[in-house]
Amino acid sequence: MKFIVVDGIDGSGKDTQAKFIYEKYMDDFNNFQRDKVVTLRSHPELDNNFGKISHNALLKKGKLNKLIAGIFYVLDVIRSLIIYYPKSDILIFSRYLLGIIYLPKPLVKIVYAILSFILPTSEYMFFLDVHPKEAMKRILKRNSNESMDLQAFENEKSLEECRKKAFLITKNWKKVNGCENRDNVWEKIENILDTV
Repeated sequence: MKFIVVDGIDGSGKDTQAKFIYEKYMDDFNNFQRDKVVTLRSHPELDNNFGKISHNALLKKGKLNKLIAGIFYVLDVIRSLIIYYPKSDILIFSRYLLGIIYLPKPLVKIVYAILSFILPTSEYMFFLDVHPKEAMKRILKRNSNESMDLQAFENEKSLEECRKKAFLITKNWKKVNGCENRDNVWEKIENILDTV
């Protein structure tokens, strides 16, 4: 079983790269006529109450909503692990342990240490590092295209705070420059997947 994680701050291209990974393995298995299960999960997922509560809290302001979003995000991730980890040959998560970067800074390292001890980790954990200015441009473009309001936590200052918290806990992850165009980022990720 191969467990792959693509994570980073909002606007880093997590979902795009996770979909590329999913397509790669689906194509590989189809070309070789292998009966394998490839699963992609992007948290918070809206197919369960934990994900819905986390998602809705992210759309609201305030520290309490950040805490609610973080707690229910973790429950959503755990639910995905329980259901899909045993059933998948390749399990791809867009957003995993870095969802805790919305928690207050003093809690981030502690909660990460506990979760990474309890929950599975792998050598295929990618942190897409993107500068907050670039991330903000992408978020504004994405949200204007989808006619959505900006999430309460998506501004340059909060993205920079989240990025700093992410640096505290991703020391053993594969870091990829997410500021490059998506094809260059994908090439780097694919090379790592093919050589690790």
